[in-house]
Amino acid sequence: MRIYTRLKIYIPLICLLIIYGLSAQNKTKGNTLPFDFVLVPAGEFTYGQDAHHLHLAYDFKIMKYEVTNMQYVKFLNAKMALNEIYIDAGVVEGAYDGDSRISPGTYVYLDMKGQDSECKVFYKNGKFGIEPGFETHPVVDVTWFGANAFARDYQCRLPTEEEWEKAARGNTGWNFPWGDQADQSHANYFDSGDPYDNGTTPVGYYNGSKYGGFQTTDSPSPYGAYDLAGNVWEWTNSFYSATSEHRVIRGGSWGYSTFVLPSWVRFNGFPYQGPQVGFRLVKIY
Repeated sequence: MRIYTRLKIYIPLICLLIIYGLSAQNKTKGNTLPFDFVLVPAGEFTYGQDAHHLHLAYDFKIMKYEVTNMQYVKFLNAKMALNEIYIDAGVVEGAYDGDSRISPGTYVYLDMKGQDSECKVFYKNGKFGIEPGFETHPVVDVTWFGANAFARDYQCRLPTEEEWEKAARGNTGWNFPWGDQADQSHANYFDSGDPYDNGTTPVGYYNGSKYGGFQTTDSPSPYGAYDLAGNVWEWTNSFYSATSEHRVIRGGSWGYSTFVLPSWVRFNGFPYQGPQVGFRLVKIY
């Protein structure tokens, strides 16, 4: 009788512990990578080349830095272990559920062959890896589908272009996240003379530090996000036009001059490719 009584107590307790553990796993799924976010409060902000005013009715958080090679490779290895992604001729492919303009199907997530070998991610002996020294550089050659899949896996999403621009310039009316003038100490652009020229720099590189003989200026946005101008283009969740399946990319990159660095510049991003394009995530509460 005592054994039976104990079993009646222990079995429900074990079940509760299992359920609690599964619940905890679900609750923490979006926080397993070392992401730093900054808060962008609701309110008015300046938008477009003419700096007209728009209003955003909700707070959100945006990643302080662009997604790195190390963070993306962790995602890829997890997905490969679950057989949710595939490799075909040097490109990583995975599923997309579709939307109003693009049909459901399998699409390229990452092109490891990369234009001019700019992608530093490789696949060898059953694992994804990174070329040494590029762990904290932003991932590039990631398509819109690859960025979207990463965002969904961590219960986040890509920013709309309005959210992106608010995060970049706030209500300042500035052309750039830090002010109205840009030089090589602020951002990574074509022939800017940084030690990595011409290629990506580590995320958050332009923080006022001196690297050898190269002095940077601390260049965050008004809310504390870095690299919203230069380094890599960034995917947004916004369509480029009312009928196009292309997505807006923002911010410029190391392969372009300063003319694309202003926060109001919008480019047409082909979602199936990602040369010099990376991304960052937003969380909405």
